[in-house]
Amino acid sequence: MFSVAHTSVLSCLALFCCSISLAQTTHHHGVFWGRLVLADRINDRLKWEIYLQKRTQNIPGEKGLFGAPHFSSAWLWFNYAATKNLKVSVSPFGYFDSYIFLTNPADADIPGVKEFRWVVRLEHEQKLKWFNVSNRYSLEYRRRDLQHNNVYQPNWRIRYMLKLEKPVYGILSHDKPVSFYAGDEVFIQFGKAVRNFPNVFDQNRISAGFSLDVWKHTKISVSYLNILQQRISGKDFDDAHALWMVLTLDQLFSRFKGRKPD
Repeated sequence: MFSVAHTSVLSCLALFCCSISLAQTTHHHGVFWGRLVLADRINDRLKWEIYLQKRTQNIPGEKGLFGAPHFSSAWLWFNYAATKNLKVSVSPFGYFDSYIFLTNPADADIPGVKEFRWVVRLEHEQKLKWFNVSNRYSLEYRRRDLQHNNVYQPNWRIRYMLKLEKPVYGILSHDKPVSFYAGDEVFIQFGKAVRNFPNVFDQNRISAGFSLDVWKHTKISVSYLNILQQRISGKDFDDAHALWMVLTLDQLFSRFKGRKPD
């Protein structure tokens, strides 16, 4: 599975890089991504998660990452461990409010695009000798109010992510590792909302970072992302440098079960 997926993502990246070479303009941005994950298990194989996300961006000409909104969302997930290495996930509901990358300060007044999203995702992990390899495949169905007129236009998007992870013990604790990871994710979209536009290769995200357990059932992840996103013209691109922080509160309710009173 790894070799086929690896070949696929390299092919997509090659096509994406070819399209970049023809770009007329590339706009650069600074972005902050924040995500709070609330999670708990339903049984030994089934788990629910809620992603609460907020993203901000710099205003052109300014260096701060918090000058203007870029994205906010609430996203519900159910994850099923089919085998030890294979996880199937379904998102029955996601609500998003997305703002364009700013080209000039006046763009900050443009309202966000409301979106509803449904997703099916398959993730396969292989534990190799030196590191772990994950291949993640997602199919999204999106309905977006692109014209801000309460008419939600549909389209589909395919996402593929390749991730390498290396747990390292002894940095902070001999029992809990610090996990270092790097990955790449490509996005391909199709459907009614984008049928007449050339930006089929929607975006590419390269990431690198680390995660660690700060205390029991609580994890923090810190990453750098380079986001290359194609604009609707198909010729102009946004190149964003993002700081991504994730706080995960697992066993949200289960951690209190059976706890003795103080």
